[in-house]
Amino acid sequence: MAYDYSSESQRLELPNPYRIENLFQFIASVFYLACGVLSLLAARSNLHGLNVKFAVPLLAGILLIGYGIRCAATAMTRLRFFFGRALPVGLAPELPHGTTGKSQQIEAVQEDLRRGALSFPEPAGALNGLLYDRFPRLILAPLPVQQLAQAQFRNGLVIALTLVSLLVAWMGFSQPQTAQWVGVFYFTFAAWLVLRPMTVEQQTKVNESGVIALVVAALLGPVVIAFFARSLPELSWLTLHWQALFLLLAALGSVALFFIALIRQLSAPPATTMSCEVLSLNINTHPAQIINEFDRVMQQKWSEKIPNRRYARIDPVVDSATATGSFSGEIVEETQPMPSEVLSAMSLPAALAGARSRWLVILNLYGLLMLCAGAVALLLFVMRFEAGGVELSIAAYLTFAFVAFSVGRFCFRSSEKLWGRFDFVSEVIWLELAGQYTTARNRLGNDFSSTVRTESNGIHVDAMTMRVWTARIESVVFGKDQKRWITAMNGQSDITSGLAAHLSEFARARSMFVAPTNADDLGKIAATQSGQAAVAQALQELLVPPVAVASADRFCGECGVARLAEARFCSGCGGKFA
Repeated sequence: MAYDYSSESQRLELPNPYRIENLFQFIASVFYLACGVLSLLAARSNLHGLNVKFAVPLLAGILLIGYGIRCAATAMTRLRFFFGRALPVGLAPELPHGTTGKSQQIEAVQEDLRRGALSFPEPAGALNGLLYDRFPRLILAPLPVQQLAQAQFRNGLVIALTLVSLLVAWMGFSQPQTAQWVGVFYFTFAAWLVLRPMTVEQQTKVNESGVIALVVAALLGPVVIAFFARSLPELSWLTLHWQALFLLLAALGSVALFFIALIRQLSAPPATTMSCEVLSLNINTHPAQIINEFDRVMQQKWSEKIPNRRYARIDPVVDSATATGSFSGEIVEETQPMPSEVLSAMSLPAALAGARSRWLVILNLYGLLMLCAGAVALLLFVMRFEAGGVELSIAAYLTFAFVAFSVGRFCFRSSEKLWGRFDFVSEVIWLELAGQYTTARNRLGNDFSSTVRTESNGIHVDAMTMRVWTARIESVVFGKDQKRWITAMNGQSDITSGLAAHLSEFARARSMFVAPTNADDLGKIAATQSGQAAVAQALQELLVPPVAVASADRFCGECGVARLAEARFCSGCGGKFA
């Protein structure tokens, strides 16, 4: 079972991918422990008789029990499979929160997004040309699969050439002493050329000239040995030509099974597309606000409430001290990679039915048989050594045990790389801004009549280019802590157009003036405006001239003289007006 940190969904509950291999590891452990106990019992019987022959069974028993314990320990460390939110690893180094910058790794991903196609290294060399001609889809495989396929193809070719050379030399030399030394030559040659790369996990270094040297050494070596065979010591007790044949056949079988398992990892050619929306905007705000809004929108797209992986952020820089200038900015985020399908616990019948896992089971079974054969050969050596006197001929059991153990260990180490495969899907969103800006000072309000006056340094951006790139990424890892490789990209046109429309609407809706929005500030402004209106009305009343009041008696009733404005007595006769 996988371990996830408080996820509400079961999609991150990944099954243990090493369950089948653990089964074979436990079987090998039990077999080796049993053989080791038998070897120690043989040593104990010699120890009671104070026979020095107890040392060989004792050493063999320690080796068998030690490797049996190691197999069990390897399986037990993988009984639980922990897969937290930080896994799988990102496509590039992630930016810590609140920092800016980008890495070279994300630049390569951006270039793939811009081109709308994945880039693969072109194979070089004649042998790789032959390999990719026979398996054209291999060029589309993740780089680890390509490297392993190239290595095993070269190893298999070298083993096949050496095997053919051994068979030809074997049939060409009928003299026993010559055949014995030819067997020594081929066993040493094959052990160095075949088992060494299989043990240290590397490919056989062979190219065109290497193939020529290999053929010459394989063909002329036995001839040189036959020329000096009469002067060489007799080796009738050591028949290494059978061991050499067994070594080459066993190694060729393991390499062939591993190569088939690798080829089964290949998928159909991916349909790589890209979705990009390009807009030209005229805005009156700082372009960094668009990136901030992008950040808010991306938080709503968190998968399983897991924060997105941020690989790049470069904020646009606008210098308010300069009248005009250029800017650019970008941000790249990826949603949490999720398993491409709901996986169930792996069982042996299900593994045999799966196209990818079937040959891995066969490879593990082959490796188990080789390990068991090596343990049996070593145990037979112990029993023969303990039964009678020391015979040099029983050394053949040691060589068989060494070859079988090396091949079996190679099978388990090789299959482990492919058992740890996981496929994920995620979304990569890339926002890119570039344009020219102009700065100006904006004022709103009259100095004499306005209650509130505001001014600010405005930024005007004309014909800014905004690009929004989105893609659904399919990726694969071979081992939970290993690098993740992109295998396919598919454009998300609906997501691209929706995000571009939202960001453009947000940018155009920004105001170029500064105005108070706090409720207390608005209340104080309203009170100030009310007081100002009352003062203005009082001043207006003081400045208005007196208006003459029309009287009902416009003429004197006694003398008929016209009445002056606001006069209480007649100017003609002096009579009082009513």
